[in-house]
Formats: sequence, structure tokens, C-alpha cells
Amino acid sequence: MRHVGIAIVVFAFLMTSGLGASEARDKSGTLKASSLIGKKVQGTDGKKLGDIKDLVIDPENGGIQYAVLDFGGFLGVGDKYFAVPWEALQLTDDQKAVVLDVTKRDLKQAPGFDKNNWPDFSGETAFVIYEFYGVPLPDSLEKQPAR
Repeated sequence: MRHVGIAIVVFAFLMTSGLGASEARDKSGTLKASSLIGKKVQGTDGKKLGDIKDLVIDPENGGIQYAVLDFGGFLGVGDKYFAVPWEALQLTDDQKAVVLDVTKRDLKQAPGFDKNNWPDFSGETAFVIYEFYGVPLPDSLEKQPAR
């Protein structure tokens, strides 16, 4: 019965501290994908741009290549997705949001894609995406053969 009491105290602490299980970090400070997916993305002006819907992993080195940003639409209808190079994003100090140095107006001009028709993120598509966000193309993408 004592274990149940301890569990209730721990659960109550997590609920009142605002730190849910999906926000948990390991002792090294690394982030879990589940704590990033769904996180709010805001411009440097503090205005909401969208939410992170997914992460695209580079199979060569295992790092995050892109965060997929959901922008626009209403209740999932008319949404447009954007592959944003991971290097173009920054977590806020409190880690409650991700910052992207663009405005809503800029994002409307960004290369995007339909959520049901994902592009091949290599070759010309990668070049256009990285160029738009002003991020150097990683060596792993520069060396990929054209398809």
C-alpha cells in the first residue's frame, strides 16, 4: 500500500510541475523525439508558425536531418508541411517551444509539400530547402548521387 502512496505523490508532482512524462530528459540532457514532436514552433517575433509533426533522420549518421513543420489549414484540413533543416531551429531557454528565424509571410513562400505526398529529400529538393533557410548543405547530402 505504501508503494501506491509514493506513486500518487510522484504523479501529483509531475502534474503540478508541468513536467509530463513526454518532457523527460535523461541525465546527459539529450532530448527524446516524443518531446519534440508536437512542440510549438514560433518565429523570432514570438508568433506561432506551427507545430513539429515529425522528424526526418539521416540514415547515414543517425542525426536529425529535418523537422517537419505543420503550418496553415484548420483542424487538419488544408495543412501544408515544411521540411526545416534541424540546424535552422533552436529550442527556447525553457524548452517549451522551438524558434525558427522566419515570419509567417516568409513561411508562405517556403518550399513545402502535401502531408500525403512527401518528397524525396535528397538532391535538388535538399538544395532548395537548405538554401531557403540559409543553412549550409550537409556533406552527407552533397555527396548523394542524383536520382
